Amino acid sequence: MMELAVHIDDLAVSAGMETPALPTDATDTVVGILATLAARRRGAVAVLRALTRVERAPATITAF
Repeated sequence: MMELAVHIDDLAVSAGMETPALPTDATDTVVGILATLAARRRGAVAVLRALTRVERAPATITAF
């Protein structure tokens, strides 16, 4: 599900199109997975700051 969501966005951007909306359940699951991976890689505080305080956000909180 995560791979599909990421690749759907990649393809849409590459084609200059809007990314199609995914079902809410799928989006919730994928966002949860990516947030968990980002927290494990970058630290929970970095993810919290990036999501709530742009002025304190680290340069990146990518999951990969």
